[in-house]
Amino acid sequence: MKRKEEMTFWEKIYLPEILKGLAVTNYHFLRNFGLHTAHLFGLKKSVNATSTTQYPEERKRYPDNFRGSHRLTLREDSSVRCTACFLCATACPAQCIYIEAGESPDPQIEKYPLRYEIDTLRCIYCGLCVEACPCDAIRMDTYVHPRIWGFDRRDFVETKEQLMHRSRVLAEKGRDGNMNEMLEWYAEQNAEVYNPQRPELRTYTNRDVPKHYAEPAETDELPAIDRHQERTAK
Repeated sequence: MKRKEEMTFWEKIYLPEILKGLAVTNYHFLRNFGLHTAHLFGLKKSVNATSTTQYPEERKRYPDNFRGSHRLTLREDSSVRCTACFLCATACPAQCIYIEAGESPDPQIEKYPLRYEIDTLRCIYCGLCVEACPCDAIRMDTYVHPRIWGFDRRDFVETKEQLMHRSRVLAEKGRDGNMNEMLEWYAEQNAEVYNPQRPELRTYTNRDVPKHYAEPAETDELPAIDRHQERTAK
């Protein structure tokens, strides 16, 4: 965008610009005040008095170029497209991707990820992993924002199954499928009372995982990302 190099006379004396700003502020104040007053008497219910979205009851539709949560794309046989080349993990500036490679059962493919995890607390959603992938195995077109509810770091580490599941939902239910599933899970968790002052209650991490995800094996072992950081720190 090219900026004007010189201001006009009225811009230089500032007063007209100050009055313009005050006019905008007072317009929104009086409009919202009048609409809120009308809502108290049951009038103008169809007109929103504020611009704040009351999430999760209300939500805005994300644009097509929105960088949402990651997903691993699938082949025609429903296997993961990723070949565990580690280019996405290498390109990641936040070092939030951890991959464990293994020999693929398909003789036409050399490797595939035994584990593929993304620590969403560290991820900056820059999209460099998508750009680095040579086989279009990871995308950020799920039209869903990162999960914002949890009481333990492990709640925010997304596994390979979760990332693959988003591709299935996108294919079966369309662009709103993943968001609707996340909101349904929020409602299920909200129905359970969590009180950190009462240790006899189950913690958030130990609650049931969403039914559409594969049940993880019960273990006290740290997530792979934590173990990777522990090794590199030594």
